[in-house]
Amino acid sequence: MNMKTQNQVVFYTIKGSTIKKFLILDCITGTGIYYAFKIISSSVLVGVLGSIVCTEGIKRLPNKQVR
Repeated sequence: MNMKTQNQVVFYTIKGSTIKKFLILDCITGTGIYYAFKIISSSVLVGVLGSIVCTEGIKRLPNKQVR
């Protein structure tokens, strides 16, 4: 019994708008929220948790898109 192995290559496409949304929301907004919470509370842990909770909350807000 001779089994051939098949090499498969998988390509994923990512829209530019998805990358832009990630950079703006997670990187820029998340960093701003982190520093705001860190300055207010003087705690890195509160800054990290506040940043995570707020960015996830923003992501879950309903999008108002006109089609």
